[in-house]
Parts: sequence; C-alpha cells; structure tokens
Amino acid sequence: MTVSGGGWSWLLDDVVRVVFSWDEEPALAARRLDGVLRRVTPHELIRLESGYRSRRYSLGALGRGALPGDLTPDDPTADATDDRYGTAVAALMSFDRSGYLREAGVARLADTDAPFAVPFLLLRLNDPVEQVRVLSQDAVAARLRPEHVGLLVELLPLIDGLRRRRRAGRVLAAVEELLHRGGMEALWNGARSDDPLVRESSLRWLARTDPVAAAGTAFTTRDPALWQWAARTATSPRLTPAEQDALLPLLEGSSSPRIRLRALRARARQPHGEAQLRRAVLDPDARIRYHARATLYARGHTDLAPRVYRDALAPAAVPDTTAIGALGGLADLGNARDVPRILDFTAHPKARVRAEAWRALSILAPEEVSRRTDRLAADPSNKVRRHLPAPPAD
Repeated sequence: MTVSGGGWSWLLDDVVRVVFSWDEEPALAARRLDGVLRRVTPHELIRLESGYRSRRYSLGALGRGALPGDLTPDDPTADATDDRYGTAVAALMSFDRSGYLREAGVARLADTDAPFAVPFLLLRLNDPVEQVRVLSQDAVAARLRPEHVGLLVELLPLIDGLRRRRRAGRVLAAVEELLHRGGMEALWNGARSDDPLVRESSLRWLARTDPVAAAGTAFTTRDPALWQWAARTATSPRLTPAEQDALLPLLEGSSSPRIRLRALRARARQPHGEAQLRRAVLDPDARIRYHARATLYARGHTDLAPRVYRDALAPAAVPDTTAIGALGGLADLGNARDVPRILDFTAHPKARVRAEAWRALSILAPEEVSRRTDRLAADPSNKVRRHLPAPPAD
C-alpha cells in the first residue's frame, strides 16, 4: 500500500461511485475498485471502513452475478471479475454491514497469499460476528511469520489504531511479540520511512526497548510532532537517570522554546544539572529564563542575576542568542547603570538583537528611546520599529 497524496475524503467518494456504477459494467467497476483500494494508506483504510458502513452503502444490493465467481459458486454468470479484481471486491465486502457478506469476503481474503489482503483481515479482528472474527484471527495468525515482518511494519498505524478496539488483543499481542522478537531491523527501516505515520509508529515501538536511540532518531527528522513526542519520551519518569541525561542535551539544543522549557523542568527535578540551569538563564525565551532563575533561587543562588546578564554582555563580541537572552534578562532585572551597554546593541546587525535592546531600553530608560526616536523610526525592521513610543494623546 502506498501513501496517497491528500486527505481521505476522495476515497469514500471514489468507492461509492464504483458501487453505484456496478450494475452497468461490473468488470470495469471491479477494476476501478482495485485501483482505488491499492492507493490507500493504513490510516485512510480505518476511516474508509467507518465511513463506508455509516453511510449504509452495500454490495448486498448488487445482483449476485456481479460478485466474483468463487464467492457466488452457484451463479453461472459470475465471471465478471478475474482473481485479482475479485480480491478487491472481497476486501470491500469485508466492510459491509451484512455479516454474511463480511464472512464471505473474509473467507476469500483468507485464501489468498497476497499482502493486499492483510490490512483488511486485521480490521476484522474485532468483528462483532464470531464467525467473521475467528476467520480473520486464524488468517492473521497464519501470516505471523518472519517474511511478513516488513509488511506488518508498514501497517503499524493501522495496528496501533486496532489496539483501542475490543476483541483484538490476542492476535495483536502475537504481532507485538513477532516484531520485538525478529522485527528490529524492519522497525528501524520503518523509522526512516517517507510516510510520517509509519515513521512515528515505528519509533514508538522502538522506544519500548531502546528509548534513547528512538527519541534521538526523532530529533534528526524535520517533523515537529515527532520532536514533541521525543521530548515527552525523554522526560518520562519511566526512563532511568542515565537515559534521561543522554537525551536532555538534544532537547536543550532544540529550536523549539516549548521543548527547551520541558528540558529545563526535567533538570529542575534533578539534584544535579546546575550548569545547564545557569545556561538556561541566558535563553532567548523569557519563560525559560524566568524558570531557570526561579529554580536557582530556590536552591540558594540568590546572587546570580542580574550579574550573570552583565557578565554575558561584557565581552566585545557576544553570540546573538546570548545577547538576546542577556538583554531580555536586563529588561527584567537591570537598572540605569546598564543603559550604556544596552545602547551598544541598538546598532547590532541582527534585527532580533536590536529589537531586544530597544525593548530593554524602553523599560529601563524610556527617555533614552525618546531622544533617539528618529533613529528607531528609520530602522528597516518592523520587529525593531514596533518599540517606538506611542505618540502623546491629544
């Protein structure tokens, strides 16, 4: 199954069009159905099943001659579809509201070795009809072999969705055992998949046995959702202190303030880590600076600020992120003696640094901003010009 280009609403519409056109040309309809279902992702398949049944569409309304021959053996006209397209029809029958048709469809799917049938069989593991459920459970259990591990990894988003359903636990436990016993390589391949859902599911499964490697891999992607998951994993109380210490530097180096704040809160719960707390005092994000200062103050370090900000700005050359954090800290805790050094940064080449300098100046010495209104108004950056003082009221 391949990843489709967009959404999922096209899927139900396409399937419904196929069903409505069946009486006119069954063979063409079956071929179209096969083409549609082979483009479906596991996530879309779950939604298709729900949408198809809730709209009361059914193959049960079709003439018996429209269904594959081996599903209607008593019908001499049942040659409208060949074996390949008949499997697609059986797959759609497995979604039907009719328990009889679901059973017939699952029986046909169970008889084929095609990987195409596996996700449809998985979806029937919790079928309310016992005969259908037992057929699908036996069919899936027969496929729990090492050669199917790669396919199961591709279907992990569907398998994860099934874990929230009743009556599917026994077979899903066998799937989990197979993946953990002989599927590590396939899971790591899934973690590098182009499909974000497969990638996420694979990393979640890998995190059960190797959380450091799984969360670390998540941070190498460009997926913010995976970063957030990795951050939650890295700060979970289930990790050992050594595992957490291995992952926290990745969070502290993140471009996301939300993730850096999560790392800081984890550091605050540790008896060590004061070096990281001191670095966080200079973070560009105000929330992180405040939390770091509050944590250090609670530990008895009441003499650090604002000295730490003045010391950070003392060198002739200051890194941009350090300058932003220190200027922001002085805006909170500085006084008039800091104004000359802050003025130096109002001419900085980076707009964000200039903006932070003007903001600090407007808090500590608004009269200095008023003297330089023309210069501030001429700044090319909107981020900087927004610190212009408001015009006097009439």
